[in-house]
Amino acid sequence: MASRKAREIARKKVFELLDLALIKAREDVELATNYAIQAFDISRKFRIKIPIYKKRKFCRRCKTPLVPGLTARIRVKRKTLVVTCLRCGWI
Repeated sequence: MASRKAREIARKKVFELLDLALIKAREDVELATNYAIQAFDISRKFRIKIPIYKKRKFCRRCKTPLVPGLTARIRVKRKTLVVTCLRCGWI
């Protein structure tokens, strides 16, 4: 079991990595994906919940940051927003 202090440090690192992944997504998609994978791994290890508004910005399968036009295609289908990852095809 991780201590409270370790979980707090891990929480800060997870949010820092996710923010950095979104910033780097336009320049280097591979680096941004690696940051996201590290963040999700740390959150799983320390049992840290990532807020839904941050989770929705990454592909559920390959953890690529979803940037419209670059790594994601956004369509409106029957009044529903459909986001498709352009790297792995996940909807």
